[in-house]
Parts: sequence; C-alpha cells; structure tokens
Amino acid sequence: MYRVDRNNFYEREKKATIYTPEGVSNFIFEIVKDCICSDKPVLDPCVGAGSLLKPFKRAGFRVIGIDIEKQGFPGTLVRNYLEIQKGEIDPPSLVIMNPPFNLDQKTKEYIKWHYGGRPLLPEVWLQKAIELFGRDVPIVLFTPYGLRLNQQEHSKRWLRFVNGEYPEIQSIISLPKDIFNGILFHAEILLFNVSQKTGGRHGNIKGHYFYHSEPVQARLY
Repeated sequence: MYRVDRNNFYEREKKATIYTPEGVSNFIFEIVKDCICSDKPVLDPCVGAGSLLKPFKRAGFRVIGIDIEKQGFPGTLVRNYLEIQKGEIDPPSLVIMNPPFNLDQKTKEYIKWHYGGRPLLPEVWLQKAIELFGRDVPIVLFTPYGLRLNQQEHSKRWLRFVNGEYPEIQSIISLPKDIFNGILFHAEILLFNVSQKTGGRHGNIKGHYFYHSEPVQARLY
C-alpha cells in the first residue's frame, strides 16, 4: 500500500514535471476522439512537452497548451493556469491534464489562499477547469486514487461528488503503478462528460479500461 503521507505533495517534494508516456496519450486519444467537436480547441493547462496534445494535433484538432514555463511544446502559452480568469480563454472541446507533482512556493501560497488547506493538486486543477468553463466541460484528468477513494462520508471532497458540484465520472482508466518513468505512483485517469454529445459524434465509451501498451488477449483457464 502507498500511504497518503508518502505521496504528500507539500511535505515530500517530488520532481514537478512527470512526462506522460506517448502510449498513454495515444490510448486516451483513441477513447475520446469521437466524443469531442473539431471546431473548438483541445486544452492542456499543464502542457509540459505536449505529449497529451500531440495525438490530437496530428489528427487535425486545434490545440492550446498552457504552462508556467516552456518545456518544449511549440506555441505554449506561458501563464499560471490557476491565475487565469473566466473569459480569457474560449471554452474548449476538451480539457486534458496531468497536473504537476510539485509546486513553486508562490503557487503553493496561491492555492492555500484560494482553495484552502492542502488539497490534492489534481483536485485544484479540476476545480479551476470547472470555474473557467463550467461543470459540463469534457475533462480528462490524471490523479492519485485519493481523489475519489478513501474518503470519509462527510469530507468536503466526498460531498462535492455526492452533491453534484463535480460532474459525474463517465469512465476510469486504470494505470500500472510504474507507468511514469523513474517513480512508482498510484495513479488513474478520470473522464468527465466525454461520453455526452459535445458537438462531435456520440462516442461509445466504456465505464472502465485497463491501460495496455500492446494489444492483449484474455486467457481462459
């Protein structure tokens, strides 16, 4: 088991930039490509080197990458995503994001002031997407299991799901714990709103996937 304190973003610093493997990006693309409209951009607000956007760009989708610094993706808009105000960016067809594992001190203080306490970073990125684009925006979010699991009945995070402040989880992609190079981390991918008709074709998305890099065939014993 991976204890919460072992993966505490605030007390145990980690390398901030954890690059998404190309295979995972392609896996996600194949799932969501038919559920998003092509007349709006695909947005990655922590774009890094751009792995998550590259499959969409190759397929002809318009893409927007935001990051606090340039890390290799052409055309990166250098901004602190958390400080962007509603209306500054047009609503996207999809927000896809693998939030950072660690933060600079200024951003930590910003989160403490605007979001309170020491929340999971993916939850902050999720809240910001909803703040900017509304509860119905399609979202693909990398997150530790703790965003949806191991909660108390009356915890704020649990109640945000129960009371509908957060959109319903449409699908989950389970990842192996060694999916990121050089670290072991309990992560999964949550998909919100992507199975709804958003201007494109109505995709047939399953409720759960196990990520695999190569085609696999189940064995029956």
